[in-house]
Amino acid sequence: MLSPLRPFSLQNAQLFVYVCSMVKENQHREPMVKKIALIIGVVLALFILVNSAEAQRKNVFLYGDVETVSGDTYTGYIRWGDDEVYWVELLNAKKTSNDFLKFLSKSEVEALAEQSGENSWLSIDLGVLSIWEDKLSRTNHQFDTRFGDITSIEPTGRSRARIRIKNGVIIEVAGEGYSDIGGEVKVLDNELGEVALKWSRIERVSFKEAPQKLTETFGSPIYGTVDAGRKGTFTGLIQWDVDERFLSEVLNGEDRGDDREIPFSSIRSIEKDRNGVLVTLYSGREMILTGSNDVNDENRGIVVFDAEVGRVLIPWRDFRNADFSSEALTGLSYADFPTSEGLSGTVKTIDGNEYTGLLVYDLDESWEFEILDGRDDKVEFDIPFRNVSSIVPKNYNYSMVTLKNGRSLLIGDERDVTSANDGVLVFPSKNAEPIYIKWTKIDEIVFN
Repeated sequence: MLSPLRPFSLQNAQLFVYVCSMVKENQHREPMVKKIALIIGVVLALFILVNSAEAQRKNVFLYGDVETVSGDTYTGYIRWGDDEVYWVELLNAKKTSNDFLKFLSKSEVEALAEQSGENSWLSIDLGVLSIWEDKLSRTNHQFDTRFGDITSIEPTGRSRARIRIKNGVIIEVAGEGYSDIGGEVKVLDNELGEVALKWSRIERVSFKEAPQKLTETFGSPIYGTVDAGRKGTFTGLIQWDVDERFLSEVLNGEDRGDDREIPFSSIRSIEKDRNGVLVTLYSGREMILTGSNDVNDENRGIVVFDAEVGRVLIPWRDFRNADFSSEALTGLSYADFPTSEGLSGTVKTIDGNEYTGLLVYDLDESWEFEILDGRDDKVEFDIPFRNVSSIVPKNYNYSMVTLKNGRSLLIGDERDVTSANDGVLVFPSKNAEPIYIKWTKIDEIVFN
């Protein structure tokens, strides 16, 4: 459903009044009335088209206040490190605790430890059941969520932080091995321009929707549809070679021995062509580019942030073509990320039982903002649980994941969708003891 039309500008209102007055003055002249009626129709159609496009135009950029330990506050668009600038991008870190493990019995924990092997986070001394106390810091469960679900981030150490989610939940994370915790944050301050702040200087980063009137950003996004052949097509914000994300950035290559640096703002489509690509510009000009990691098998992959799927990384071998759009963006704004209430649904077991209630997936994920990881061969998926309708384990290595838009993905490799999954806890009601279901006993999980 389209958003309500915006109010006409003063100039548009004056034009509209003028056209109406012309109709009134010339209503006795039938041919003239018909012409003016046609003009009115065209004008109204243009109003609708313009306002419809504006209704689709979303502010996809990170925005907020960055408070420093010295009391200064910088407000504007935010770039997290040298990478993330969009609400749909992921913040990656490591969870420092897992309170759900305490609901398992000693024998169930021992069974998981034996199943997981000596390199598992469960392979620890079980002599006393302190597994849910100090030793929880030894877990290797990763924390991933999109920036659009975060209210604030507070550094609590050189590589540690406290993350507050929109629903009020606070998650303590560590950043060893992850660039998102402990790095630099850039702010395009509304008055001072770009300000770079070291992690040690930051007291708190508070996110919020950007005012519509702001026009200056770190750059205009690359947006379009990427065809990955059998793996499907995906539409959204694009990162080319896991790097270039702005229209001002360039595609490098050689055209018949001559070096080319073509701004993405000029490119209508890129199609794989043997050892290079066929590039078609908006002007209609075509050329074959070769000899660069932007256009050959040294390319690290094309990332698409598909709103109905999640983050998709398409390796070069699966890439077929990309069609770029110069139309208004339809990505997600900060307001498009709803407050999470908790994963809930029904777990069906292979012996015919069904258990309904709040769910803890992989003994770890319990909120819609958390991420389901998996691969279809070499194509990588990071899917918000918010987008997942059901999961059916197919074998030890793969699961069929059906999304809420009806799309089905057979994905594996990652613990979320393989036998490395630690199983599911079901809380039937607020005061009831949870029911633990091993991954090997699950026939299907249907989410509400």
